[in-house]
Amino acid sequence: MRHAFAVLIVLAFGIGCADRAHQTPGQQDSGSTAEQGPTISRIAFGSCAFQWTEQTIFRSIVSAEPDLYLSLGDAIYGDFDGKAVFDVTPDSLRAEWNKLGQSPDWQHLVANVPVMATWDNHDCGHHSAGAEFELKEVSKEIFLDFYGEPADSKRRTTPGIYTARTFGPPGQAVQVILLDTRYFKCPAVLADRPEGARGSLGKYAPNSDPEASLLGEAQWSWLEEQLRQPADLRLVASSTQIVADQKGMDEWGNYPLERRRLFDLIETTGAEGVILLSGNVHFAEISETDEGPYPLIDFTSSGLTHVNQEYPKAPNPCRVAGPYVDLNFGMIEIDWNAEPETLVTLKAVGIDGVSALKHRISLDSLKADGGTS
Repeated sequence: MRHAFAVLIVLAFGIGCADRAHQTPGQQDSGSTAEQGPTISRIAFGSCAFQWTEQTIFRSIVSAEPDLYLSLGDAIYGDFDGKAVFDVTPDSLRAEWNKLGQSPDWQHLVANVPVMATWDNHDCGHHSAGAEFELKEVSKEIFLDFYGEPADSKRRTTPGIYTARTFGPPGQAVQVILLDTRYFKCPAVLADRPEGARGSLGKYAPNSDPEASLLGEAQWSWLEEQLRQPADLRLVASSTQIVADQKGMDEWGNYPLERRRLFDLIETTGAEGVILLSGNVHFAEISETDEGPYPLIDFTSSGLTHVNQEYPKAPNPCRVAGPYVDLNFGMIEIDWNAEPETLVTLKAVGIDGVSALKHRISLDSLKADGGTS
């Protein structure tokens, strides 16, 4: 296989797992800025997988030969058994993570591809998990144990699970920023819906309270530091959609001031090369907005084991590709040798390994004075 730096990432968790953990090649603690590791050019990502079912799409991801895989949340459904939502306990959370750890498909993935991860509501432990979730600290510990976070990692002693790592030398540096959209999140505002209305679409309304928080001040300060670090391409990953903001689901549109703050921060830090990644919605699409210093693209991939036919029917005037409503993972391919400028191709890939949608951009267009998309 082509993984020049792929190592066996041993899950320091669960029955039959080793009692040690390895950092992803090129890994940094959350506060570190040192560049490490070789150039990478293929990054896969995905979200939303039932741990109790077959997960053959992980084998499709390995076959695509990415240099890195990003898990953007709901790697397990810790509070849902396929029939009903229930209250979790520390023991039940560990048991559900253990089911994933014992999956042959998951084991095949981590044996062949380095993994970085953040969480969403279900793998945090509650369908509306946020700052008030009483088990968030123990859930964080279980999460970091599962993903083999080193015992001395700064990530274990700071609030939340956000992290960033840079891969590759100057000129080909890829910065991966994984945000935490659960630990600091204020309760969302429920929308005024007809009596008896159910489902996730239209469940929430925008909260314009200046005190309403999604990332929390500590994470915002950290994110500003990260965006000021040198990098050629920056993948800023959120468990929920950032650009598409009209579904009324778990999304940045529920916190419009936080959404605007992110776009403004990208501009004030002078951060170039930002591409946003997201999950959560159980289908794939690519959205674009002109609300930033250059066109900001949000590539959503969701539905590793299940999809939803209704969610993509919600309005999204920012959509430039998709929707694709079948099992999928996202793939970012970087052609560092393209002339006259580096090209980045975004693909949603089906379980059969075939690209279902594609969007290509030049890296130079991701600058305030950039070229054309």
